[in-house]
Amino acid sequence: MILFALLLVTDLPRVETNVTVSGKQASTLKCHVCEIENSFGCTNPSNCPRDFHFCTSVAVRIYPRFFYVSKQCSRYCPVSAPFAPGLKSFVLVEPMPFLYAHCCSEFLCNTQEPNIREPEFREGGRASRLRSSGAWLAAFLTLSSV
Repeated sequence: MILFALLLVTDLPRVETNVTVSGKQASTLKCHVCEIENSFGCTNPSNCPRDFHFCTSVAVRIYPRFFYVSKQCSRYCPVSAPFAPGLKSFVLVEPMPFLYAHCCSEFLCNTQEPNIREPEFREGGRASRLRSSGAWLAAFLTLSSV
């Protein structure tokens, strides 16, 4: 028995193990990576590189009634808020061409859409209906007074 214990003690350090990773293996983030015009509905699940920690959705207005949406993996969050980790977003309607940005850090989380009124978002460059009806009213009053 003593010989067996001595044999175990002397040969134990020579045993090799194939374990190269200790603990939990780091998994990569998965985001939708796609680009589309006039819609937030594109989906394309893709694995992000290891140093990319955020999923982003960004919308840019190109023309008054045309916007371009890009969903990507990102190293940095384009929206800064010091107290709200995780889900962040904001919306600009006027006067800038940059409409919407959203970032998150969960799997396939960049499916959000902006929560704004549809007419403002779709028809941002259209002239006001009040100005148009006011012009017709002024023309009508001018013609009727003659």
